[in-house]
Amino acid sequence: MARRALLGIDLGTSGVKATLLGVDGTTLGEGDAAYPVHTRRPGWAETDPREWWRAVVRAVRAGVERSGPVEVAAIGLDGQMHGLVLVEEDATPVRPAILWADQRADTVMARWRGLAALEQDRLANPLVPGMTGPLLSWVAEHEPAALRRARWALLPKDWIRLRMTGAVGTDPSDASATLLWDMPTGTWSPAAVALTGAPSALLPPVLASDRIAGGLGGLAAEDLGLVRGTPVAGGAGDTPAALLATGLEKGQAQITVGSGAQIVMPVTSPLPVPALHVYRTAERTGWYRMAAVHNAGIALEWMRNLLGAQWDEVYAALDRGEPGAHGVTFVPHLTGERTPVLDPSATAALSGLRLSTDRATLLRAAVEGVAFSVRHAADALPDGLPPQVRLAGGGSRSPAFRRLLADVLGVGLRPIRLRSASALGAALLAARAVAVPEPAVAPQEEPVITPGPNVAAYAEAYERYLSRIRSDPRP
Repeated sequence: MARRALLGIDLGTSGVKATLLGVDGTTLGEGDAAYPVHTRRPGWAETDPREWWRAVVRAVRAGVERSGPVEVAAIGLDGQMHGLVLVEEDATPVRPAILWADQRADTVMARWRGLAALEQDRLANPLVPGMTGPLLSWVAEHEPAALRRARWALLPKDWIRLRMTGAVGTDPSDASATLLWDMPTGTWSPAAVALTGAPSALLPPVLASDRIAGGLGGLAAEDLGLVRGTPVAGGAGDTPAALLATGLEKGQAQITVGSGAQIVMPVTSPLPVPALHVYRTAERTGWYRMAAVHNAGIALEWMRNLLGAQWDEVYAALDRGEPGAHGVTFVPHLTGERTPVLDPSATAALSGLRLSTDRATLLRAAVEGVAFSVRHAADALPDGLPPQVRLAGGGSRSPAFRRLLADVLGVGLRPIRLRSASALGAALLAARAVAVPEPAVAPQEEPVITPGPNVAAYAEAYERYLSRIRSDPRP
Protein backbone atom coordinates (compact mmCIF):
# COMPACT_ATOMS: atom_id res chain seq x y z
CA MET A 1 0.00 0.00 0.00
CA ALA A 2 1.39 3.40 -1.00
CA ARG A 3 2.32 5.70 1.85
CA ARG A 4 1.40 9.37 1.65
CA ALA A 5 4.44 11.63 1.35
CA LEU A 6 5.61 15.19 0.80
CA LEU A 7 8.46 15.80 -1.62
CA GLY A 8 11.06 18.46 -0.82
CA ILE A 9 13.61 19.42 -3.49
CA ASP A 10 16.71 21.44 -2.54
CA LEU A 11 18.55 22.92 -5.54
CA GLY A 12 22.05 23.72 -4.28
CA THR A 13 25.02 25.33 -6.00
CA SER A 14 26.63 22.07 -7.10
CA GLY A 15 24.02 19.42 -6.36
CA VAL A 16 20.37 18.72 -5.68
CA LYS A 17 18.77 16.74 -2.84
CA ALA A 18 15.29 15.25 -2.88
CA THR A 19 13.61 14.12 0.35
CA LEU A 20 10.36 12.18 0.65
CA LEU A 21 8.87 13.01 4.04
CA GLY A 22 6.07 10.92 5.45
CA VAL A 23 3.12 12.78 6.93
CA ASP A 24 4.23 11.38 10.31
CA GLY A 25 7.63 13.09 10.00
CA THR A 26 9.54 9.96 8.95
CA THR A 27 12.05 10.32 6.12
CA LEU A 28 10.93 7.68 3.63
CA GLY A 29 13.57 8.12 0.96
CA GLU A 30 16.28 10.44 -0.28
CA GLY A 31 18.14 11.00 -3.51
CA ASP A 32 20.83 13.36 -4.70
CA ALA A 33 22.66 14.24 -7.88
CA ALA A 34 25.50 16.60 -8.78
CA TYR A 35 26.13 19.08 -11.59
CA PRO A 36 29.10 21.28 -12.46
CA VAL A 37 29.70 24.96 -11.88
CA HIS A 38 31.44 26.31 -14.98
CA THR A 39 34.04 29.09 -14.76
CA ARG A 40 34.57 30.15 -18.36
CA ARG A 41 36.49 33.19 -17.17
CA PRO A 42 38.08 34.22 -13.85
CA GLY A 43 35.36 35.41 -11.48
CA TRP A 44 32.53 33.78 -13.42
CA ALA A 45 30.26 31.02 -12.10
CA GLU A 46 27.58 29.49 -14.33
CA THR A 47 25.48 26.35 -14.75
CA ASP A 48 23.21 25.33 -17.62
CA PRO A 49 19.72 25.09 -16.04
CA ARG A 50 19.04 21.98 -18.12
CA GLU A 51 21.74 20.26 -16.06
CA TRP A 52 19.72 21.20 -12.98
CA TRP A 53 16.63 19.55 -14.41
CA ARG A 54 18.43 16.33 -15.32
CA ALA A 55 19.83 16.18 -11.79
CA VAL A 56 16.39 16.84 -10.25
CA VAL A 57 14.98 13.95 -12.25
CA ARG A 58 17.75 11.61 -11.08
CA ALA A 59 17.44 12.69 -7.44
CA VAL A 60 13.64 12.42 -7.30
CA ARG A 61 13.57 9.04 -9.02
CA ALA A 62 16.28 7.74 -6.66
CA GLY A 63 14.35 8.99 -3.63
CA VAL A 64 11.12 7.38 -4.80
CA GLU A 65 12.89 4.11 -5.54
CA ARG A 66 14.36 4.03 -2.01
CA SER A 67 11.08 4.94 -0.35
CA GLY A 68 8.99 2.22 -1.94
CA PRO A 69 5.41 2.89 -3.09
CA VAL A 70 4.41 6.46 -2.19
CA GLU A 71 1.60 8.85 -3.00
CA VAL A 72 3.14 12.33 -3.24
CA ALA A 73 0.58 14.78 -1.84
CA ALA A 74 2.53 17.92 -2.77
CA ILE A 75 5.96 19.17 -3.81
CA GLY A 76 8.00 21.95 -2.20
CA LEU A 77 11.09 23.63 -3.63
CA ASP A 78 14.00 25.61 -2.30
CA GLY A 79 17.21 26.69 -3.94
CA GLN A 80 20.48 28.55 -3.96
CA MET A 81 19.71 32.24 -3.60
CA HIS A 82 20.63 35.27 -5.73
CA GLY A 83 21.86 34.57 -9.26
CA LEU A 84 20.01 35.04 -12.55
CA VAL A 85 18.21 32.66 -14.90
CA LEU A 86 17.05 34.32 -18.15
CA VAL A 87 14.46 32.28 -20.03
CA GLU A 88 12.03 32.47 -22.92
CA GLU A 89 8.26 32.17 -22.51
CA ASP A 90 8.42 28.36 -22.64
CA ALA A 91 11.21 28.16 -19.99
CA THR A 92 14.01 27.67 -22.53
CA PRO A 93 17.17 29.28 -21.09
CA VAL A 94 18.63 32.02 -23.31
CA ARG A 95 22.07 31.64 -21.71
CA PRO A 96 23.63 29.70 -18.79
CA ALA A 97 22.40 30.68 -15.33
CA ILE A 98 24.72 33.12 -13.54
CA LEU A 99 25.23 32.06 -9.93
CA TRP A 100 25.59 33.89 -6.61
CA ALA A 101 29.39 33.36 -6.56
CA ASP A 102 29.84 35.20 -9.87
CA GLN A 103 31.75 38.49 -9.59
CA ARG A 104 31.43 39.92 -13.11
CA ALA A 105 28.81 42.50 -12.08
CA ASP A 106 31.36 44.29 -9.91
CA THR A 107 31.84 46.50 -12.98
CA VAL A 108 28.29 47.87 -12.67
CA MET A 109 28.05 48.25 -8.89
CA ALA A 110 28.71 51.99 -9.13
CA ARG A 111 25.10 52.31 -10.32
CA TRP A 112 23.81 50.86 -7.04
CA ARG A 113 26.22 52.94 -4.99
CA GLY A 114 24.85 55.99 -6.77
CA LEU A 115 21.33 55.37 -5.48
CA ALA A 116 19.99 57.96 -3.06
CA ALA A 117 20.66 56.96 0.54
CA LEU A 118 16.94 56.49 1.21
CA GLU A 119 16.57 54.11 -1.73
CA GLN A 120 19.64 52.14 -0.63
CA ASP A 121 18.16 51.84 2.86
CA ARG A 122 14.97 50.43 1.38
CA LEU A 123 16.99 47.63 -0.25
CA ALA A 124 18.31 46.93 3.28
CA ASN A 125 21.33 44.95 2.08
CA PRO A 126 25.02 45.34 1.27
CA LEU A 127 25.71 46.06 -2.40
CA VAL A 128 27.40 42.89 -3.66
CA PRO A 129 27.74 41.81 -7.30
CA GLY A 130 26.32 38.26 -7.13
CA MET A 131 22.75 39.49 -6.63
CA THR A 132 20.14 39.25 -9.36
CA GLY A 133 19.84 42.99 -9.98
CA PRO A 134 23.51 43.72 -10.72
CA LEU A 135 23.78 40.54 -12.80
CA LEU A 136 20.77 41.60 -14.86
CA SER A 137 22.40 44.99 -15.35
CA TRP A 138 25.59 43.30 -16.57
CA VAL A 139 23.66 41.23 -19.12
CA ALA A 140 21.80 44.32 -20.35
CA GLU A 141 25.13 46.04 -20.94
CA HIS A 142 27.19 43.17 -22.34
CA GLU A 143 24.68 40.72 -23.86
CA PRO A 144 21.75 42.80 -25.15
CA ALA A 145 20.76 40.09 -27.64
CA ALA A 146 20.24 37.60 -24.80
CA LEU A 147 18.16 40.16 -22.93
CA ARG A 148 15.96 40.76 -25.98
CA ARG A 149 15.25 37.02 -26.21
CA ALA A 150 14.32 36.73 -22.54
CA ARG A 151 10.75 36.83 -21.26
CA TRP A 152 11.53 36.22 -17.58
CA ALA A 153 14.39 36.92 -15.18
CA LEU A 154 14.13 34.20 -12.53
CA LEU A 155 15.84 32.83 -9.43
CA PRO A 156 17.18 29.25 -9.67
CA LYS A 157 14.39 27.38 -7.86
CA ASP A 158 11.80 29.41 -9.75
CA TRP A 159 13.08 28.04 -13.05
CA ILE A 160 12.63 24.50 -11.71
CA ARG A 161 9.05 25.31 -10.70
CA LEU A 162 8.39 26.85 -14.13
CA ARG A 163 9.77 23.68 -15.72
CA MET A 164 7.47 21.62 -13.51
CA THR A 165 4.24 23.58 -13.75
CA GLY A 166 4.43 26.20 -16.50
CA ALA A 167 3.63 28.78 -13.77
CA VAL A 168 5.89 31.83 -13.40
CA GLY A 169 6.64 33.39 -10.02
CA THR A 170 8.97 33.85 -7.12
CA ASP A 171 8.51 34.22 -3.37
CA PRO A 172 9.40 37.00 -0.91
CA SER A 173 12.39 35.17 0.62
CA ASP A 174 14.12 34.92 -2.77
CA ALA A 175 12.91 38.28 -4.07
CA SER A 176 14.31 40.07 -1.01
CA ALA A 177 17.80 38.76 -1.88
CA THR A 178 18.02 40.32 -5.35
CA LEU A 179 18.89 44.01 -4.64
CA LEU A 180 15.67 44.70 -6.54
CA TRP A 181 13.27 44.44 -3.60
CA ASP A 182 11.82 47.30 -1.55
CA MET A 183 11.93 45.72 1.90
CA PRO A 184 9.49 48.04 3.75
CA THR A 185 6.73 47.71 1.13
CA GLY A 186 7.41 44.11 0.07
CA THR A 187 7.38 44.95 -3.64
CA TRP A 188 9.86 45.32 -6.48
CA SER A 189 11.79 48.60 -6.16
CA PRO A 190 11.20 50.88 -9.17
CA ALA A 191 14.43 52.77 -8.43
CA ALA A 192 16.55 49.60 -8.34
CA VAL A 193 14.84 48.02 -11.36
CA ALA A 194 15.57 51.17 -13.37
CA LEU A 195 19.29 50.67 -12.70
CA THR A 196 19.30 47.35 -14.55
CA GLY A 197 18.45 48.82 -17.96
CA ALA A 198 16.05 45.89 -18.39
CA PRO A 199 12.25 45.99 -18.72
CA SER A 200 10.42 45.64 -15.40
CA ALA A 201 8.12 43.12 -17.11
CA LEU A 202 10.97 40.59 -16.91
CA LEU A 203 10.45 40.29 -13.15
CA PRO A 204 8.01 37.56 -12.06
CA PRO A 205 4.93 37.94 -9.88
CA VAL A 206 5.47 37.21 -6.18
CA LEU A 207 3.46 34.72 -4.17
CA ALA A 208 3.75 33.32 -0.64
CA SER A 209 6.20 30.46 -0.14
CA ASP A 210 3.46 28.15 1.16
CA ARG A 211 0.88 28.80 -1.55
CA ILE A 212 0.14 26.39 -4.37
CA ALA A 213 1.89 27.83 -7.43
CA GLY A 214 0.60 25.27 -9.91
CA GLY A 215 0.20 21.60 -10.71
CA LEU A 216 2.81 19.24 -12.11
CA GLY A 217 2.63 19.25 -15.91
CA GLY A 218 2.42 16.12 -18.01
CA LEU A 219 5.96 16.10 -19.43
CA ALA A 220 7.51 16.94 -16.06
CA ALA A 221 5.39 14.28 -14.35
CA GLU A 222 6.59 11.72 -16.88
CA ASP A 223 10.22 12.72 -16.33
CA LEU A 224 9.91 12.52 -12.54
CA GLY A 225 7.72 9.42 -12.42
CA LEU A 226 5.02 11.28 -10.47
CA VAL A 227 1.31 11.97 -10.95
CA ARG A 228 0.28 14.77 -13.28
CA GLY A 229 -1.38 17.65 -11.42
CA THR A 230 0.46 17.09 -8.13
CA PRO A 231 0.39 20.49 -6.35
CA VAL A 232 3.68 22.43 -6.26
CA ALA A 233 4.23 25.08 -3.57
CA GLY A 234 5.84 28.45 -4.26
CA GLY A 235 8.96 27.51 -2.29
CA ALA A 236 11.76 29.56 -0.75
CA GLY A 237 15.47 30.24 -0.73
CA ASP A 238 17.63 27.51 0.77
CA THR A 239 18.52 29.32 4.01
CA PRO A 240 14.94 30.34 4.95
CA ALA A 241 13.76 26.81 4.06
CA ALA A 242 16.37 25.34 6.41
CA LEU A 243 15.27 27.73 9.17
CA LEU A 244 11.76 26.30 8.92
CA ALA A 245 13.14 22.84 9.61
CA THR A 246 15.50 23.84 12.43
CA GLY A 247 12.91 26.04 14.13
CA LEU A 248 15.23 28.96 14.94
CA GLU A 249 13.39 31.54 17.06
CA LYS A 250 13.82 35.22 17.88
CA GLY A 251 16.70 35.74 20.31
CA GLN A 252 18.53 32.67 19.02
CA ALA A 253 21.42 32.47 16.57
CA GLN A 254 22.69 29.71 14.36
CA ILE A 255 26.07 29.27 12.69
CA THR A 256 26.15 26.98 9.68
CA VAL A 257 29.53 25.91 8.33
CA GLY A 258 29.93 24.36 4.91
CA SER A 259 31.80 25.63 1.85
CA GLY A 260 31.04 29.05 3.31
CA ALA A 261 29.56 29.97 6.67
CA GLN A 262 26.48 31.89 7.74
CA ILE A 263 25.43 33.40 11.05
CA VAL A 264 21.65 33.79 11.11
CA MET A 265 19.36 35.52 13.63
CA PRO A 266 15.58 36.13 13.30
CA VAL A 267 14.64 39.81 13.61
CA THR A 268 11.38 41.74 13.89
CA SER A 269 12.12 44.45 11.31
CA PRO A 270 14.20 44.84 8.14
CA LEU A 271 16.32 47.71 9.41
CA PRO A 272 19.60 47.80 7.45
CA VAL A 273 22.85 47.17 9.33
CA PRO A 274 26.21 47.78 7.62
CA ALA A 275 27.81 44.62 6.15
CA LEU A 276 24.87 42.41 7.17
CA HIS A 277 22.13 40.95 5.01
CA VAL A 278 18.47 40.97 5.96
CA TYR A 279 15.94 38.84 4.07
CA ARG A 280 12.35 37.70 4.37
CA THR A 281 11.70 34.35 5.98
CA ALA A 282 9.64 31.59 4.35
CA GLU A 283 6.79 32.46 6.73
CA ARG A 284 4.02 34.88 5.80
CA THR A 285 5.76 37.53 7.92
CA GLY A 286 9.20 38.04 9.46
CA TRP A 287 12.84 38.56 8.52
CA TYR A 288 16.22 37.16 9.42
CA ARG A 289 19.59 38.88 9.59
CA MET A 290 22.65 37.10 8.19
CA ALA A 291 26.39 37.55 8.32
CA ALA A 292 27.80 35.72 5.29
CA VAL A 293 31.31 34.26 5.05
CA HIS A 294 32.43 33.12 1.59
CA ASN A 295 35.48 31.12 2.63
CA ALA A 296 35.14 28.33 5.17
CA GLY A 297 35.29 24.74 3.96
CA ILE A 298 36.30 25.92 0.51
CA ALA A 299 39.47 27.47 1.99
CA LEU A 300 40.28 24.34 3.99
CA GLU A 301 39.77 22.24 0.87
CA TRP A 302 42.23 24.49 -0.97
CA MET A 303 44.89 24.15 1.74
CA ARG A 304 44.25 20.41 2.04
CA ASN A 305 44.76 19.88 -1.68
CA LEU A 306 47.79 22.16 -1.74
CA LEU A 307 49.51 20.07 0.95
CA GLY A 308 48.09 16.70 -0.12
CA ALA A 309 46.51 16.17 3.32
CA GLN A 310 43.54 14.03 4.33
CA TRP A 311 40.66 15.59 6.22
CA ASP A 312 41.48 13.77 9.45
CA GLU A 313 44.99 15.22 9.24
CA VAL A 314 43.60 18.75 8.83
CA TYR A 315 41.65 18.63 12.09
CA ALA A 316 44.27 16.54 13.92
CA ALA A 317 46.63 19.50 13.48
CA LEU A 318 44.56 21.33 16.12
CA ASP A 319 45.81 18.83 18.70
CA ARG A 320 49.45 19.68 17.93
CA GLY A 321 51.36 22.81 18.82
CA GLU A 322 49.96 25.87 20.57
CA PRO A 323 46.95 28.10 19.84
CA GLY A 324 48.00 30.73 17.33
CA ALA A 325 49.97 28.33 15.08
CA HIS A 326 53.35 29.67 16.22
CA GLY A 327 52.57 33.09 14.77
CA VAL A 328 51.48 31.83 11.34
CA THR A 329 48.32 33.63 10.20
CA PHE A 330 46.03 32.57 7.37
CA VAL A 331 43.48 35.02 5.96
CA PRO A 332 41.19 32.74 3.88
CA HIS A 333 39.75 35.28 1.41
CA LEU A 334 40.32 33.07 -1.63
CA THR A 335 37.05 34.09 -3.35
CA GLY A 336 36.75 37.65 -2.10
CA GLU A 337 34.67 38.09 1.05
CA ARG A 338 31.33 39.37 2.28
CA THR A 339 30.72 40.15 5.96
CA PRO A 340 32.29 42.38 7.08
CA VAL A 341 34.88 42.94 4.34
CA LEU A 342 32.41 43.37 1.45
CA ASP A 343 35.12 43.14 -1.18
CA PRO A 344 34.81 40.70 -4.11
CA SER A 345 38.45 41.34 -4.98
CA ALA A 346 39.80 40.57 -1.49
CA THR A 347 42.60 38.01 -1.56
CA ALA A 348 43.96 35.41 0.83
CA ALA A 349 47.23 35.77 2.74
CA LEU A 350 49.60 33.48 4.64
CA SER A 351 52.08 35.29 6.86
CA GLY A 352 54.45 34.67 9.75
CA LEU A 353 56.31 31.81 8.05
CA ARG A 354 59.73 30.71 9.30
CA LEU A 355 62.18 27.94 8.44
CA SER A 356 60.73 26.01 11.38
CA THR A 357 57.16 26.19 9.99
CA ASP A 358 55.98 22.66 9.24
CA ARG A 359 53.01 21.06 7.53
CA ALA A 360 50.96 20.64 10.71
CA THR A 361 51.42 24.33 11.55
CA LEU A 362 50.15 25.36 8.11
CA LEU A 363 47.09 23.12 8.51
CA ARG A 364 46.43 24.48 11.98
CA ALA A 365 46.76 28.06 10.72
CA ALA A 366 44.23 27.31 7.97
CA VAL A 367 41.60 25.99 10.38
CA GLU A 368 42.23 28.85 12.80
CA GLY A 369 41.91 31.34 9.93
CA VAL A 370 38.47 30.02 9.06
CA ALA A 371 37.39 30.29 12.70
CA PHE A 372 38.72 33.86 12.83
CA SER A 373 36.76 34.76 9.69
CA VAL A 374 33.58 33.56 11.41
CA ARG A 375 34.47 35.67 14.46
CA HIS A 376 35.12 38.66 12.18
CA ALA A 377 31.61 38.26 10.74
CA ALA A 378 30.07 37.81 14.20
CA ASP A 379 31.68 41.06 15.35
CA ALA A 380 29.52 42.88 12.79
CA LEU A 381 26.30 41.85 14.60
CA PRO A 382 24.94 44.94 16.38
CA ASP A 383 24.27 43.08 19.64
CA GLY A 384 26.85 40.34 19.25
CA LEU A 385 26.09 36.65 19.70
CA PRO A 386 23.89 35.30 22.50
CA PRO A 387 25.64 33.23 25.20
CA GLN A 388 24.68 30.00 23.43
CA VAL A 389 24.55 29.49 19.66
CA ARG A 390 23.35 26.60 17.50
CA LEU A 391 25.98 25.02 15.27
CA ALA A 392 25.04 23.21 12.05
CA GLY A 393 26.41 22.14 8.70
CA GLY A 394 28.74 19.44 7.45
CA GLY A 395 31.80 21.59 8.08
CA SER A 396 31.12 21.65 11.83
CA ARG A 397 31.20 17.93 12.54
CA SER A 398 34.81 17.75 13.73
CA PRO A 399 35.01 17.83 17.57
CA ALA A 400 38.36 19.61 17.32
CA PHE A 401 36.90 22.36 15.12
CA ARG A 402 33.93 22.75 17.45
CA ARG A 403 36.23 23.31 20.43
CA LEU A 404 38.31 25.78 18.44
CA LEU A 405 35.26 27.75 17.33
CA ALA A 406 33.83 27.90 20.87
CA ASP A 407 37.17 29.28 22.12
CA VAL A 408 37.48 31.80 19.29
CA LEU A 409 33.90 33.07 19.63
CA GLY A 410 33.82 32.88 23.42
CA VAL A 411 30.28 31.43 23.47
CA GLY A 412 28.73 28.04 24.05
CA LEU A 413 27.95 26.05 20.91
CA ARG A 414 25.13 23.51 20.72
CA PRO A 415 25.61 21.27 17.66
CA ILE A 416 22.39 20.22 15.96
CA ARG A 417 21.88 17.51 13.41
CA LEU A 418 19.15 17.50 10.79
CA ARG A 419 19.82 15.75 7.53
CA SER A 420 18.94 17.81 4.45
CA ALA A 421 17.42 20.66 6.46
CA SER A 422 16.62 22.77 3.36
CA ALA A 423 14.89 19.89 1.59
CA LEU A 424 12.88 19.15 4.75
CA GLY A 425 11.89 22.82 4.95
CA ALA A 426 10.71 22.63 1.34
CA ALA A 427 8.62 19.57 2.24
CA LEU A 428 7.06 21.51 5.15
CA LEU A 429 6.05 24.27 2.70
CA ALA A 430 4.42 21.58 0.57
CA ALA A 431 2.45 20.40 3.61
CA ARG A 432 1.24 23.93 4.32
CA ALA A 433 0.23 24.47 0.70
CA VAL A 434 -2.21 21.54 0.75
CA ALA A 435 -3.20 21.90 4.42
CA VAL A 436 -1.66 18.60 5.49
CA PRO A 437 -0.82 18.57 9.22
CA GLU A 438 2.78 19.71 9.41
CA PRO A 439 5.13 16.80 10.19
CA ALA A 440 7.50 17.17 13.14
CA VAL A 441 11.15 17.36 12.01
CA ALA A 442 12.90 18.74 15.10
CA PRO A 443 16.71 18.58 14.91
CA GLN A 444 18.72 16.34 17.20
CA GLU A 445 20.61 18.44 19.76
CA GLU A 446 24.02 17.47 21.12
CA PRO A 447 25.68 18.60 24.37
CA VAL A 448 26.84 22.21 24.54
CA ILE A 449 30.53 22.90 23.89
CA THR A 450 31.71 25.63 26.24
CA PRO A 451 34.77 27.85 25.76
CA GLY A 452 37.92 26.31 27.23
CA PRO A 453 41.23 27.55 28.62
CA ASN A 454 42.53 28.82 25.26
CA VAL A 455 40.15 31.78 24.91
CA ALA A 456 42.83 34.38 25.74
CA ALA A 457 45.44 32.79 23.44
CA TYR A 458 43.01 32.77 20.52
CA ALA A 459 41.98 36.36 21.26
CA GLU A 460 45.62 37.37 20.82
CA ALA A 461 45.91 35.39 17.57
CA TYR A 462 42.66 36.97 16.35
CA GLU A 463 44.10 40.45 16.86
CA ARG A 464 47.05 39.40 14.70
CA TYR A 465 44.56 38.20 12.07
CA LEU A 466 42.80 41.60 12.11
CA SER A 467 46.13 43.40 11.84
CA ARG A 468 46.96 41.38 8.73
CA ILE A 469 43.68 42.43 7.12
CA ARG A 470 44.16 46.09 8.06
CA SER A 471 47.66 46.09 6.58
CA ASP A 472 46.48 44.80 3.18
CA PRO A 473 48.22 47.16 0.72
CA ARG A 474 45.54 46.86 -1.97
CA PRO A 475 43.51 50.05 -2.62
